Order: sequence, then structure tokens, then C-alpha cells
Amino acid sequence: MQAYLGQRKRLIRLAYRYLGSVGEAEDIVQDAWLRFSGADTVEDAPRLLSRIVTNLSLDRLRSAQKRRETYVGPWLPEPIVEKAGSADPETSDAALDISFSVMRALERLSPLERAALFLHDLYDVPFEEVAETLKRSPAACRQMASRARKMLRQDNRRFPARETDIARYVASFEQAMASGDIEPLKRLLAEDVEFIADGGGKVAAALNILVGRDRVAKFLVGAARKNPDPEHTVVWPAIINGGPGLVVSVAGAVVQTFSFAVDAEGNIAAVYTVRNPDKLAGIDRAR
Repeated sequence: MQAYLGQRKRLIRLAYRYLGSVGEAEDIVQDAWLRFSGADTVEDAPRLLSRIVTNLSLDRLRSAQKRRETYVGPWLPEPIVEKAGSADPETSDAALDISFSVMRALERLSPLERAALFLHDLYDVPFEEVAETLKRSPAACRQMASRARKMLRQDNRRFPARETDIARYVASFEQAMASGDIEPLKRLLAEDVEFIADGGGKVAAALNILVGRDRVAKFLVGAARKNPDPEHTVVWPAIINGGPGLVVSVAGAVVQTFSFAVDAEGNIAAVYTVRNPDKLAGIDRAR
């Protein structure tokens, strides 16, 4: 039990990096305990637990991928929201990075590529053991992990936003709303900025990824002006997936979250907004 509890938080992050769902990740780790507790002998608890979580996650991911094939619009992971100013030492571990930019990069990998990478690079599982878990040869697992690393390096052009970046964004956005001039907002955005919205077909959201500072700035301001209840709309800062972000509520109900990534020059390179109510249900509605 002590060995399991010592790894539980790390294992939940591992399962979340496969599935993008907090509830499913917690279920996986609970099931992993049942299997782990029944083991006769355990020489390396973290390694064994990581293999169990990986097998369970891969099984769950097969059905999840079928659901995503019919998902309406872009898919984003369920946001993990914590109070602004809270610090989690795990977020400093690059191997456990769950920022939206990293999670979207991981989505481009196959489940087996992710598994080979996570088991070897995160838990130091030898490729011989990775091969046993994935039912592939050690050489194939080594190749999958190498390919996954290369793909992640190619996507390593975005960085987590800082609180100062969020404050600049909010100030420029409010100025654009008040004056109707979107130029100050556009100056904060990278030329090729992306806007990714996940509504899941259940609420209004952009059905395609928007690209370009002019298009994204106009959409952000236009969408805000369509808010039917601005008097009861509240926006507050929060830590979302390990980095600064914003939570929006209307009449006390959370309606969306905003996460951001910046480029090397500090311009906002991506805006991620989750609007699917199924993914917002677990967020505390009290500030």
C-alpha cells in the first residue's frame, strides 16, 4: 500500500497522458492497485505499476479512439484546474508535462509509441520488459520510442504561458472589447497563432482550428460580444494543466476554460478553449 500511494499521483498523470480524462485516469489507477496488490512478489514497485497502468490504459484507449473518430470538432483533454498560485512540484518534471500543447503533440503518436516512450523514458523500464508489455520485439519498441521522441521534438516550439502573459492578454482583450480596436490584441498574437476549441458538438464552438492573428483576434472578440449574459459573466485566473489560464463562468456555472502557449518571442502561439460541458462538470464553480 505504501509503495502504491507513493506512486499514485505520478501514475494518474501517466494514465491521463494516455487518455486525457481525469476520471478515467483515476479509474485506471484504482484498477491497477487491485492487480498490484495481488502480485506474489514485487521487486520494483514503480516499474510494475507503470506496466499495469500502461496495459489498462491501452485497453481503454482502443475504445476511446473509436469515440474520437466521431467526435464533433477538435478534441482537447479534460482540463485539470487548480487555484491560481498553487504550485505542484510534479509539473517541473518534463516527463510528466500535461500542458495542452504537449497533450496535443502526444495525440499524434500511436498508443504503442506513447507506451514505449513513457515506460522507457519515464520509468526506466528496459526495452526487453517494454517488449513483454506491448507484445512487440525489443527492437521494435526501441524504434517506436525513438520515433516518438523525434516527433515530440518537432512540436517543441511552444512554451507554457506565464502569469504576465495572461495579464497582458486580458488587458488587451478588455481594451479591444471597450474600443472595438483589435490591433493591440493582434500584437500579442503570433502571426501563425492557432485557436483550438472543444465543444464536442454540445455547445457552440469553432468546428475547425483557426489560424492567423487577424482571424483569431476577430473571432475572440466576436464570440465575446455574442455572450447573452455579460452582467453575470466572471473570468478568473487558475492553474490549468500545470500552467496559468482562465476560467469563465456565467451565472455561477463554468462554461469554458482558456489555456495558452507562447512562442520563443513571447507571443501567444496557441489558445486552447474547452467548452464541452461534459469536460467541465468537475470544476469547482466557486472562485
